[in-house]
Amino acid sequence: MTHPLAGVFVLVAGSPLAPLPLSALPADLQPLVRGLAQHGFIVKLAVPPVRGVYGLYEARLRRIWVAPITFELGIARQTFLHEAVHAVQSCPSGVVAPLGWKLPLAPVVRQQIGGILTTAYHGNKAAEQEAFALQGQPDAVPRLLTALRQRCAPLAGR
Repeated sequence: MTHPLAGVFVLVAGSPLAPLPLSALPADLQPLVRGLAQHGFIVKLAVPPVRGVYGLYEARLRRIWVAPITFELGIARQTFLHEAVHAVQSCPSGVVAPLGWKLPLAPVVRQQIGGILTTAYHGNKAAEQEAFALQGQPDAVPRLLTALRQRCAPLAGR
């Protein structure tokens, strides 16, 4: 006998809401995934616990969330990098604060970030601006790995 919800589980497993393995992130991001894990951060490719967001960093739990739908939207990379910036910004105090990076941005990109921060963010705008700026930088991964090693204590025994 077939379970009455068997078809539902198939739909969920193939849906843009179903959790994904970390291997779903591009290969060039995997060193950052490993580096974050070595420093006690948890990365989840699953629907964040806050409604309506593509990514989330929970400083208290040291947990990064990237919504699976971001893969279909083509923004998974940027979302992961953005939240990874917040993880690094939270070291060593546990409070997200800007690192002070001055990043090159095209004027139109700077204007778009300003618009997003004006309408959608009510927290630490300087930290958000820095995360938005870094997510599009070609050297984002090595820059974050260096900052991670400099600012965040590794897990004991690793």
